[in-house]
Amino acid sequence: MLLFLTGYIAVAVVVILGRTELLAFLSGVIFFMGSLFVFLVVRTGLDSFRKLKELNQNLGDTELKNKELEQFAYITSHDLKTPIRGISSLASFIKEDLEAGETDDVYDHLDTMQGRVKRLESLIDGILHYSKIGKIMPESVDLNAMLRGDSKNYPDSTKVKFIKKGSLPIVYGDKIQLSQVVSNIISNAVKYNDKEVCEITVSSTETSNAYEITFADNGPGIAPKYHEKIFEIFQTLSEKEIYESTGLGLSIVKKILEKHQGSIHVESNGKLGTKFIITYPKVLKS
Repeated sequence: MLLFLTGYIAVAVVVILGRTELLAFLSGVIFFMGSLFVFLVVRTGLDSFRKLKELNQNLGDTELKNKELEQFAYITSHDLKTPIRGISSLASFIKEDLEAGETDDVYDHLDTMQGRVKRLESLIDGILHYSKIGKIMPESVDLNAMLRGDSKNYPDSTKVKFIKKGSLPIVYGDKIQLSQVVSNIISNAVKYNDKEVCEITVSSTETSNAYEITFADNGPGIAPKYHEKIFEIFQTLSEKEIYESTGLGLSIVKKILEKHQGSIHVESNGKLGTKFIITYPKVLKS
């Protein structure tokens, strides 16, 4: 990817220096690297698809398997194509500008292209991350300590305020995966908050068989019609470019909790605040 961008920069430098005799050669090299780049992206998507398919072979629910495979097929055919199309369009703009000897907009195009490449990297990383959620390694996990650790990522209390009501439970599960659950829920609350101070209130209750752990924020809320959609893979309710979001965080949360025999749902009127409520078993069934 870096070679791809370096090639475009080289063309710009050649034109600026007046070495136009090298333009045809460099343009050929650039478009070759572009083709190779697209090939690598598609191959990565297919490899991830095969990994997800292998994981799903261990699931007994045929409907769930088909749904995840359909969602994954949608990602590789749509979400990956979007930044690739953007890169292709920018490449055309740059080529036209250079051929016309106009270099004023070249660097702006290159900056935009770099953003598209970074987004594509995030999408690929997200796909690989999602596909690798597999076997859990259970151990005792103190959610109080986990919350304290994650809150240190937001040291400025004038911007992000954490409120813990009572004590959180000590649960049994995969510590790394559960830390991803906590981290993703908190980062979502912070990222999409529209208030001067983002407040995140964490509390817990329990029933005879499970704990209910609630993460409540004072953000803009989520309309009820989107309460299921936000957990679908690569779905987001805002412009992905604005928040640099892949739309993968909550789908990872849901998948991890399902692996732990738990669940998550949303309570919000879509006007003020959102509650993410986790139902987590007291005992994991073997």
